[in-house]
Amino acid sequence: MTTFDATTHTYRIDGVAVPSVTQVLSDLIPGWQASEWYLQRGTAVHACAAMIARGVEFDHDPAIDGQVTACKRFFAEVRPHVIRTEYQVFSQKLGFAGTFDLECSVQDAVCLIDWKASFGAALPYQLAAYSVAYDECGGYPIRHGYGVQLNEDGTYKMSCVYDLRNYRNGFLALLSAYKIRRACKVKEEGIKG
Repeated sequence: MTTFDATTHTYRIDGVAVPSVTQVLSDLIPGWQASEWYLQRGTAVHACAAMIARGVEFDHDPAIDGQVTACKRFFAEVRPHVIRTEYQVFSQKLGFAGTFDLECSVQDAVCLIDWKASFGAALPYQLAAYSVAYDECGGYPIRHGYGVQLNEDGTYKMSCVYDLRNYRNGFLALLSAYKIRRACKVKEEGIKG
């Protein structure tokens, strides 16, 4: 059985806590994690983006007007066919989990999309991780992924299309390193023991 506790942001498989995709990447790729203020704003933006994808009317904090406008513009201009939004995936075999932002088809190609405040080098590994877990959860192989940067000025920017098959092994290597660091009790400040 798989569960997610939103309060602690903890994924569990058969009662055992497993790392999230975000935990793996933030542990090994510097600069991945944002400050608490940006995390809270990002949570609000993601919630609004999910409602836009579902076609649900909503009210939002005026502080994120630009990002909401950018997301609405993305849907109006790109016209993706929404398949799933805010979907939790788990890999029991590999011991990790995560929640992807959007599965949709763009120009007849099924892809994963992640909403971003800015693009970083970890983006294709994040998307590839979701595709690995989704495939194991009984989904189908998703080969393509994009980042969509939602800007404060109401504009959006799409990343290049990533062929996620090229990044799957990279994420699996990061996951292995993450697990080795935990097994050896390696923390940010060095080795404890």
